[in-house]
Amino acid sequence: MAKTVCKAVKQGIVSRRGNPSVEWYKDGKPQYYCYGYLDDSTDELLEVYRKCVDHTDHAQEDLEKWKNERMTGKG
Repeated sequence: MAKTVCKAVKQGIVSRRGNPSVEWYKDGKPQYYCYGYLDDSTDELLEVYRKCVDHTDHAQEDLEKWKNERMTGKG
């Protein structure tokens, strides 16, 4: 499921991990990412989520990396 422990939960910024999202499938297995949470005062994504590898913003780059590894025989 998730690749990391939610740092926002660990730091006490939020009480639970953000809603999950299946962004793509790797060899038939769903690849889960997290939507995270917005800062209510700015409507921007919390900084901790901008850096998180499990946030949905990173799904496309992970998919492209995986596809490249398959094409080159690495991974």
